[in-house]
Amino acid sequence: MSPARPVHVLPGAAHLAPEVLRLLDTWLPEQRWYPVPPGDVTHEPWLTVTFPGVADVVIALLRLAGPGLAAGDESLVIQVPLVLTPTAEPTADTVDTEAAGLIGTVRTASGTVTVHDGGVHPAAWHAYLAAALPGTGEPENGTELAGARRISGEQSNTSVMVPALPHEAGRGGMLKILRTVALGPHPDVVIPEALTRAGWDGVPRFLGAVQLPAPVAVPVAVPGAVRGVVPSVPAEPLAHLAVLSELVGDATDGFELACAYAARDEDFGERAAELGAVVAHLHAMLRQALGPGPGLEPAGFMGVLRRRAAEAFADVPELAPHRAGVAALFDAVSARLSAVAERNGGLVPLQPIHGDLHLGQALYSPGGWKVLDFEGEPQRPVSERVAPDLPLRDVAGMLRSLDYAAAVGQATDPHWAGHAQVSFLEGYRQASGEAHEGTVRAVPGAAASGSELDVATAELLLRALTVDKALYEVVYEFRHRPAWMHIPLAAVERVLSS
Repeated sequence: MSPARPVHVLPGAAHLAPEVLRLLDTWLPEQRWYPVPPGDVTHEPWLTVTFPGVADVVIALLRLAGPGLAAGDESLVIQVPLVLTPTAEPTADTVDTEAAGLIGTVRTASGTVTVHDGGVHPAAWHAYLAAALPGTGEPENGTELAGARRISGEQSNTSVMVPALPHEAGRGGMLKILRTVALGPHPDVVIPEALTRAGWDGVPRFLGAVQLPAPVAVPVAVPGAVRGVVPSVPAEPLAHLAVLSELVGDATDGFELACAYAARDEDFGERAAELGAVVAHLHAMLRQALGPGPGLEPAGFMGVLRRRAAEAFADVPELAPHRAGVAALFDAVSARLSAVAERNGGLVPLQPIHGDLHLGQALYSPGGWKVLDFEGEPQRPVSERVAPDLPLRDVAGMLRSLDYAAAVGQATDPHWAGHAQVSFLEGYRQASGEAHEGTVRAVPGAAASGSELDVATAELLLRALTVDKALYEVVYEFRHRPAWMHIPLAAVERVLSS
């Protein structure tokens, strides 16, 4: 077997016909993973990616341009894998508009072409796998796609389960195609790779990734240049297009599992405590594998929380009654953090964290819990998503998710969520070696402190981070699922009144 094959990169639309690009202009805003609301947005070709020896698979990297969107290197870039096949002139009898992944058929200057979404097409899956797997794991004849299927329900990426994929660690893989491409190393590649290298089995084993080659030399036309010599501009930064990980067998989505428990009013405490322990180990391994971060600067940290809250209040009128309560809570946290920093003669250290931890980012199998999806909150700027932070932010995210599971699962036991939250916190504390004496309250705000935070400060900070997460959820539900907005709204009120 040969090493994994690098991809080829060309500037702009390369050989993609204008008719294909116009077809995408209509199709893209209708896709669930499209990252902005449909509107006055244009799709500007940035780079075109192809796979060596694969003629019909092309990746279009498109920059989104429009009112309120960043430009240049800060542009939002989407990845659109395409399978392009020459076809006869379309007729009513030959075009199957219900075919999986069919985008459309267009007539171009070089002939008629049928365009499929590569995210759901086996030809594109095979190309990604060949580019991702190094050495002996490289697929060669397509047999690895037996039983492969796309995972339904994803909102920001496209994942494909490949149960027959052979690799050096065994068999079975999960291919994630990153629909939004950020310049620089992607956290959902860097973090699982580092944790796998460190030997931690709390994440699905990292197998490989597809990346833009670095450097990416883009030819440019220079008047007066020597004939036959093609100058190039400086390389684009590295970016990742897809990540491949080991398939976790007999696994259940954590949120679906918790909702099923809630629907039966079955105690989720044991599972929650086990998950708390895994999250504590995750934080310890992240510190070990990636190193500590800088110190928390109280004014800057609280400034971000206040900015997020102001944006939420501006977006959602229903939040107005809670403005004063949020401001008071944040003022109290700010004063305590400043006192801690002054008392310690330094700042509270930050570290790499998950950044968007909830039950849906965990799988439960006979081997226990595994944590996945390290992209961070998709609505946050990339710089915020990858920045070192407090582990308590992940704890707050899981507390909120347990509350959601109780609501979506329609638990009739009013104590179901509270008991699960307490169990999670206890599992986290015990695994961290930071158990405290005393009774733990059954609401978000119970202490889950780090070594630099006293219990009272950690308790207050966890309340603030839980409110921050709930405000984020209110905005999301307001925009996408208004019928669910009452869930985080009630949480804001509950935490502020505790």
